[in-house]
Amino acid sequence: MLFPDDIKCIVCGREMRPNRYGLCNHCKLEINDNFCLRCGRHKIGIGDYCGECSEQSLHFDEARSAVNYDGNAKKLIYRLKYGNAKYLANTLSQYLLDVLLLSDWQADCITYVPVHKSRQKRRGYNQAELLARSLAERTDLPCDNLLEKSVKTPNQARLNRAARLENLKDSFSVIGKPPEHVILVDDVMTTGSTADECSRVLKRAGAKVVYVLTFASVPERPVLDKPTQNITDFRR
Repeated sequence: MLFPDDIKCIVCGREMRPNRYGLCNHCKLEINDNFCLRCGRHKIGIGDYCGECSEQSLHFDEARSAVNYDGNAKKLIYRLKYGNAKYLANTLSQYLLDVLLLSDWQADCITYVPVHKSRQKRRGYNQAELLARSLAERTDLPCDNLLEKSVKTPNQARLNRAARLENLKDSFSVIGKPPEHVILVDDVMTTGSTADECSRVLKRAGAKVVYVLTFASVPERPVLDKPTQNITDFRR
């Protein structure tokens, strides 16, 4: 009653007319509406798949993300992850719900990407768990704790996908037996390596289908053409 969460914009803090997305008329998020049918990130062009998915195998079956990881979305993720803004999970899960309702996924439960216990102790919470539990409250699906981060790994911010996969290998383990169809929730998909490793261990433990759902994902980047030869070379 004292601090309602729907009267101020979640990005700029301006007072606004209450709405389910928590945004005022001056702020917006880049909705991910031209997505790859496999990894879910914003793709370039009109094909069904992005350039990366055509060149690599993935352990998860499909992935979707609500918005592009850019601009205001980056600010929100940073505040949720590092700024103790746990209240944001309630609003951001609305975006996850919208994506889920538009999919044809049939799932038995929702789970989330875990963090190492030392990191969770330092931060006080796992932002992916907050999103997953808030989403579960909006659906009829249970939120189950199926994974744990058993090995503490170095920060992956500056690593490419291959290095991230090697860094994460065998760092996750499964708690109990997962159901056949699982939705794995995380805050942001960068290269997809974390979601892929989590999906691998879930399937190894008995899951048949793993879907990945994130609030944001890094869009596909255009491949720069090779530089043209200098015109002076042709004059020689």
